[in-house]
Amino acid sequence: MNLIEKASVQSFHRQRLQGSTTQALGYRDESSQKLRFEALLYWGDLSNSSILDLGCGYGDLRPFLCDHFSDTIYLGVDFLKEFIEAATQTYGHLPNTQFFQSDFLTAGLPEVDFVIASGSLNYRSENQLHPWQSITRMWEIANKGVIFNLLDANSFRPTSLLTGYMPEQVLDFAKQLDPHAEIRHDYLPDDFTIYMRK
Repeated sequence: MNLIEKASVQSFHRQRLQGSTTQALGYRDESSQKLRFEALLYWGDLSNSSILDLGCGYGDLRPFLCDHFSDTIYLGVDFLKEFIEAATQTYGHLPNTQFFQSDFLTAGLPEVDFVIASGSLNYRSENQLHPWQSITRMWEIANKGVIFNLLDANSFRPTSLLTGYMPEQVLDFAKQLDPHAEIRHDYLPDDFTIYMRK
């Protein structure tokens, strides 16, 4: 993403900060966020693993992981300062939990067991390779697997900020990295999740 695109993303979220936390993140409501999180569980047991949450927002994935898995080490990254400050205040006290303000597309990221991106790869970009570069980067730093969701272009109407993707095209790309990559698209009408394993 170029600087103008990044500024547009920041402006979009900052304008919504006075609303609910899910509105500020761009979700329709808490239910849709929860369904996306629950779809992540399809991968299997993430216990005893390190997890990098790219575009973590308010860090809401952290307590969800704590409720479902034991002994996880969590690192949340987001480039919006306000999100990281709120996430640190709300969840920073949890064990093995850290939040960092950074642009995950350009920052040096640590190797972890799992990389998760929930709702953070849907922004429009003039760079046609943007989604594929992001997925490849996630795959490179993950020791065990990658889980991410995207908006489904079959049912999502693009906006000036967000865009959807063709599920089959994304799955085909994922299979170039992991021939056994899987897809799930039965939890929301305009969303799908990709699961990649090492």
